This record gives sequence, C-alpha cells and structure tokens, in this order.
Amino acid sequence: MTRTRKVLLGLATVAWIGLGQHVEAGDSKSVEQIKAGQPCYMCNLRYENFTGAQLPGVVLQGAYLFNAKFERAFLVKANFESATLVLANMRRADMTGALLLKADLQRASMYGATLRGASLRFARLVEANLEASELTKADLTSANLESVNLTNSFADHAEFRSANMVNAEMTHAYLFGANLEGANLAGANLQNADLTRADLSNSNLKGANLSGARINYANFSGADLTGAILIGAKLVGANLKDTKFIKANLKDASLSSALLFRADFCNAILPKGGRGKCSN
Repeated sequence: MTRTRKVLLGLATVAWIGLGQHVEAGDSKSVEQIKAGQPCYMCNLRYENFTGAQLPGVVLQGAYLFNAKFERAFLVKANFESATLVLANMRRADMTGALLLKADLQRASMYGATLRGASLRFARLVEANLEASELTKADLTSANLESVNLTNSFADHAEFRSANMVNAEMTHAYLFGANLEGANLAGANLQNADLTRADLSNSNLKGANLSGARINYANFSGADLTGAILIGAKLVGANLKDTKFIKANLKDASLSSALLFRADFCNAILPKGGRGKCSN
C-alpha cells in the first residue's frame, strides 16, 4: 500500500468515527407527542430544538432535556417538575406560572427569561445565567443558586427562603420586598442592588459585597454580615437587631433611624471612619 493510500484510508477512518459519534437528539415520537399537546412524562428530549415553540401548559415532568433549546419559547404554566435541564437554552422564554419544582437547571442559559409567579422550589440552578430575568413573586424556596448570575434581574417580592446563594452575582438586582429569610448569601455580590423592605432575617451574608445597595427598611435581625462590605449602603430604618457586623466595612453607609439593639460592630469600620468597639 502506498503512503498516499494509507493517508487517505486514515482520513476516511477518522471521518467514519466522527460520524458514528455525532450527537443524537431525543425520541422523535416524544416530540410529535408534545406538539400534539399530549403530556410526555420521563421523555428523552436531549438536544431537541424547541426554539420559538408555542407550548403553553406542556407537561414534561421528569423529562431528560439536557442541552435542549427553548429560546423565545412560549411555556406559560408548563410543567417541568423534576426535569433535567442542564445546559438548556431558555433565553427570553416565557415561563410565567411554570412549575419547575426540583428541576435541574445547572448552567442553564435563562437570560431575559420571564418566570413571573413560577415555582422553582428545591430547584438546582448552580451557575445558571438568569441575568435580566423577570422573577416577580417567583418561589425559589430552598433552591440551590450557588454562583448563579442574577445581574439586573427583577425579583419583586420573590421567595428565596433558605436558598443557597453562595457567591451569587446579583449586581443591580431589584429585590424589593423579597423574602431571603435564612438564605445563605456568603460571598454574594449585591453591589447597587435594591433590597428595600426585603426580609434577610437570620441570613448568612459573611463576606458579601453590598456597596451602594439600597436596603432601607429591610429586616436584618439575626443576620451575620461578618466581613461584609457595605460602603455607601443605605440602611435607613432597617431592623438591625442582633445583627453581626464584625469586621464589616460600613464607611459612608447611612444608618439613620435604624434599629441597632444588640447589633455587634466589633472591629467594623463605621460610617464616619471610626472603629467599632468589642464587648469583650
């Protein structure tokens, strides 16, 4: 066999292997079932493309939707309970009132998605992109939002009780009246966020960055802000009863009319530049 023929044979073999390893989408029958408006439980729909699809009320409970595409899809009141949506593309999708209870949305792309009134209780949203999303009155109780991107998101009166939001990116997020009671926000970036009248009681904000944040009339009772950065933050009328500000930076922060009963400012940088006293 000549050297040229060997090279050509080798290239043909590589091409054949590549074709044999191409990415296959899910079950075509399941796709037709969905388009017909029928429920599809535990369906295999990985890599399927539903871009721009009109699927109001679609039932995909427990479905395997790895890397599926729902960009700009109409999914109002859709049922994705316990579905696997890892790496799914749901950019600008309308999921108003959708059920995503216990759904796995790790690293899903949900930029500009509408999730108004949606249920994401116990959902997994680790490293998901929810930038500029609409989450008004959405329920994310006990959801895993570690390292999630909520930049410029709108979450008016949303529920984040007991949620894991460690290292969450929430710059300029609008969280007016949101419930973050007991949430873990350690290391979260909340610069210039609006937390007016939000409930952050008993939350963990260790090392969080709240510089320039609007936190007026919020409830921080029992919260831990040890080492947090609150430069220029506005906490007018906030409830800071039993709140820990140990080693926090509150330079130029506004605390007028705030309830400071038993608040701990040990070694904290105070609004006017002084150091907080330690009780022991």
